[in-house]
Amino acid sequence: MSTVLWTARPWPFIWGPLAWPAIVAAAILFFGGLLLGMWAERRDVRWAVAYGRWVLRRLEEWLTRRRRGFAALVLLITTVNAAAALLIIMVAYLPPLSVVLIIVAGLNTGVMAEQAGGSKAWLALLMPHSWLELPAVITASAAALEASAATFGISWFHPLADTVWARAFFLRVTLPLLVGAAIIEATLMLRLGDKR
Repeated sequence: MSTVLWTARPWPFIWGPLAWPAIVAAAILFFGGLLLGMWAERRDVRWAVAYGRWVLRRLEEWLTRRRRGFAALVLLITTVNAAAALLIIMVAYLPPLSVVLIIVAGLNTGVMAEQAGGSKAWLALLMPHSWLELPAVITASAAALEASAATFGISWFHPLADTVWARAFFLRVTLPLLVGAAIIEATLMLRLGDKR
């Protein structure tokens, strides 16, 4: 199916058939992964924390450069976050992998929060960019779970959900939320970096 068709597919409401049970399941998986990531960072479980640490190092390297551009930082943050959300949606044909990737996204978030905040890592959930990032990732994950259920003919979620809708949902809802979150996060990072 062409890109134009699935981005312009008409739905009565922008959220489409996103169902509360899917949102709750996605939130449980994501926050379970987040707690696991915080635990893994405290215990220094190297294989579990490698990617989260790599992303944080990359951001710190970028911030220490003399010439840093706001747009480049927004692009970097958006790319990292959007890639994770899009991957979860793209593997909706394989429900077990989709579930694992939701947990892994939470795990990486937990690692980064724990490394940046230490014992006060939970405060990261109160940062302004989290107000956009968390709903973006959780609703994208819920869309993937609904698409997975539809692929296997499970009617627990809304019958209109499918992988085409999930990809359109990513473009219509998730990506704009992640770009907004990246703009806020980049602004905060640059302001805090200038005060050091």
